[in-house]
Order: sequence, then structure tokens, then C-alpha cells
Amino acid sequence: MARITKRKRKKGTVYKAEIRLKDHPYVSQTFDRLSDAQRWAEDTEAKLRSGGYVGDTPPDDMAFSKALDRYELEISSKKRPNTRAREITSANRLRENFSGLNLKDITPLLVAAFRDKRLKIVGPSTVQKDLALLSHLYTIAITEWALELNNPVASIRKPAKPAGRLRLLSKDEARHLLEICKKSRNEKLYHYVQLLLHTGMRPSEGAGLVWGQIDIDARIIDLTVTKTKPRRVPLTIQAVEILLDIMPEICNSVQPVFLPDTISQTVQRRPNLFFRRAFDNAVKKAKIQDFHMHDLRHTAASYLLMAGVDLRTLADILGHSTMQMVQRYTHLLDEHKLKAIDHIEGLGK
Repeated sequence: MARITKRKRKKGTVYKAEIRLKDHPYVSQTFDRLSDAQRWAEDTEAKLRSGGYVGDTPPDDMAFSKALDRYELEISSKKRPNTRAREITSANRLRENFSGLNLKDITPLLVAAFRDKRLKIVGPSTVQKDLALLSHLYTIAITEWALELNNPVASIRKPAKPAGRLRLLSKDEARHLLEICKKSRNEKLYHYVQLLLHTGMRPSEGAGLVWGQIDIDARIIDLTVTKTKPRRVPLTIQAVEILLDIMPEICNSVQPVFLPDTISQTVQRRPNLFFRRAFDNAVKKAKIQDFHMHDLRHTAASYLLMAGVDLRTLADILGHSTMQMVQRYTHLLDEHKLKAIDHIEGLGK
């Protein structure tokens, strides 16, 4: 706790600010003005409680568990709920593995052993996320907490990324799936699946919509909270009809389009889970093999590209932050390219 005492000296009155916190060294400083002493005491106590240091010489190490706690407080807590939940899971795995160690104790050899142990339990993508969190923890400790460290993740091999998966519905499969969805006990499954096919939105983006995000007249959906940057998604005429079909006569801007008013915290973080069981059952009844909910997005993207939409526009519609993300669809254009090149077959004859 901070304490300020007033002291009279020959040259005038001074104010001594003292801070005594458990597990922290005693610190004090004297000021000529009370306001300066109060400001220093508040700032210094806050810094100590958050794991910072006071003085000219920064600490040269920190317990790994304490570093993770501080990272979660300062970094993870400011991220989106889904990302925060995922980082908490990764942090728990890291905490278990490196328990009792300081940051300086963790070497590339130990991190490589952690990587290999995790790969026996989970897939490469999960291990990549664990290592990314560990690496960023060290980056923050070095750049913002002034710790003199080496990042042990930088020099080890990362698990190879799994091959990109691309499965799309044929027009007949899409038609059949929608017929099955119409019969689902989940009354909005049909409209939900159809909207994803007509917009290319991520499943959670579509499931989590509220009416205030939709401008029917402008044929636009305003996605302010997304996996990447905010974007505006254009609507086809049929997508507008889909929404008008389920729009209540009286609705407010925060009323969900698809979800009930009361949902669990899990569904709040991942709204598409509300449709997961009904969708999987519909796919099974339609006898469509190897097709998942996210593949609705791949289907929309593929047909947009084959209809002549350029890659830059496609990336904007889908919300991809890099062109590399949409390059996966370009092999679908091979047949279109062959037909196009045939137009100059007689050139030079």
C-alpha cells in the first residue's frame, strides 16, 4: 500500500511517498509538492501490481507462470472472445509444461521437446498456435517489459502446415442439401445455409448477425467484428429475399437474425454451434461426403471466381487479409483459361 507523509525541513515542507507491497521491495521517493507525490505513488503502485519494475535497472528474469499471467492481463484480455478463449487454452498447456521455470530457463531444446510431445496428442495447427503464443510472450517480454532474453521459439522447426482443404458443392448437391434443410427441426437452418451460399460469410459471422447490421435497401451486411478487418458484404437479390422471409414485422437493431434471445456463453463465442448438429444431420441425410459447414464459404468463393469475379474483389468480399488466401481457388479456373486461350488459336496462320 502507498503512504504519503508530510515532513518539515529547514528549506521547507516535503512529502515522502512510500510503497510497501507483499513480494515486492520497499520503494520510496520524496517530493516538494503533494500532487507530485500522489501521482508518483499511484503510478508506481499500479506498475508494481502489474509486474513492472521501478528504478533504473530492469529485472533480468521473471517466473514463467507470472509472465503468462501478465500477458493474459495485458495482451489476451484485449482480444476478441474467440481468440482470448483459444489463447487461454494454449496458455494452460504451456503453464503445465513449463511449470516452476523462469523465462531464462526455457531453451530451444525444451521448446522442441514440448512441440514433439504435443504433436502426439493434437494436430500441427494446434501446436502452431501454442508456439505462436509462446513466441509472442517472449517478444512482449523483450520489447515492452525490458527483459534481456532470447526467444527460444525462434530457432526451432515449426510443425508443417497441413495441406489446404477445398471441398465445394456441385449445383445438384447444393439443391439437394437445401431441400433437406427445409425439413430440419431447426426452422432457420434453410435460410442460414442459403445465406452463407449467397454471401461467402464465415459460419459464425452469419449465425451471429443482428438486424442492425443489415441494410436491405442498400443490399449490404455490415460486419464490424470479424476474424480479420471489418468489411461490408454485398447481398444478392435472392439473399435479400431470404432475409425478408424471416424478418419480423417489428424488430430492433440488436435483435438476432438467427439465434434465440437466450444462448449459452459457448454459442456466444461461436454462434455457428447453434446450427452445427442440424447441419451435420442434413449433410448426412443428403448423403454428401466429406462436407463441413465452412465448406459453404469455399463453395460461394469458388462459384464467384468461376463467374468471372477478380481475385482482389473476391478477397474483399470474403474478408481475406492477403491475396495468398484466395490463390487456393485459382486452379478452378483452368478450364476457363483453356477456353479463353482458344480464341487466339489461329493467330499467325
